[in-house]
Amino acid sequence: MTSLVPPFEAQRPCRILLVATMRNEGPYILEWLAYHRAIGFTDIVVCTNDCVDGSPALLDRLQALGLVTHLAHAVGPDDKPQLAAYARAEALPVLAEAAWIMVLDADEFLNVHVGEGRVTDLIEAVPGCTAVLVNWRVFGSSGHHAWSPDFVTERFTRAAPRGHGVNRPYKTLFTRAGAYGCKLLPHQPRFPRPEALGTLRYVNGAGDVLPAYFHDESRNEFLQSEPGAVSWRLAQVNHYNTRSWDDYVVKHRRGGGLNIDWDRDANWPVFDRNEEEDATIAGRLPAARTLYDAFLADDGVRACHARCCRLYGAHVAASTPSAIRPGSQAPAGT
Repeated sequence: MTSLVPPFEAQRPCRILLVATMRNEGPYILEWLAYHRAIGFTDIVVCTNDCVDGSPALLDRLQALGLVTHLAHAVGPDDKPQLAAYARAEALPVLAEAAWIMVLDADEFLNVHVGEGRVTDLIEAVPGCTAVLVNWRVFGSSGHHAWSPDFVTERFTRAAPRGHGVNRPYKTLFTRAGAYGCKLLPHQPRFPRPEALGTLRYVNGAGDVLPAYFHDESRNEFLQSEPGAVSWRLAQVNHYNTRSWDDYVVKHRRGGGLNIDWDRDANWPVFDRNEEEDATIAGRLPAARTLYDAFLADDGVRACHARCCRLYGAHVAASTPSAIRPGSQAPAGT
């Protein structure tokens, strides 16, 4: 049987932590987990709440195999689910033990363009920095209406051009977690301690040093890269915001993790970006596929995954019968 642990991980040169919150992502968990373990995340924490697709049982089985830490989270009436989950995760010992940390969602994949495409290659490309702000590249539906349990990274290869505004948000790979009052947040750690301010050095996806306002809380607004400053030279976060139309309807029905309402039909054409082909992640997929197949070789994982797909399909059927897809940016040539 193929090992569930990538060969490099036995050496554990440093612990690199990935934290995610998920709700009803069951069919897609194994690919996401296999990919990020294959590129070098040594510790992965997944928080779930209020799932109807059987994904907590799958994550429990993966936890029993030592592949993930699963926090099943009960959301209070006044809680913002993501923030409450992050607060629980911050109490885990691994937060203090990890050398580097990143927060990604289930529809986000870190795509490193330097070296062999591993997290450590990105870290080594920016010596002396304490945080790398990695811009999104937003991927559209590639013309797919129906959901499928096939690899997201293979089905959806059409994306927004670099200059499009949807790519300006970023996710942060950072070290020195103790420097921050809030370590785990959707886009970057916040509220650095006063004594740490002079020691923080942030760079963008090209490795260029960023102004202090990206970390010193001198600006209250949501921070994004400046217009025209998006760079994917070192890395990008492949953000499969829509997946298929079926998936998008389920995502809207679920609601956001910060309790922010959003208009399904207005947002679909904004994020269903299909102008350009991007298969830069393809080189990392064979290693991910090997781990994915190894996961499925476990009887418990295979049964839980099959149940997730069955329950997710039923959830799609209940969510989409009257959902009519609005206009979007069609892939070229379709």
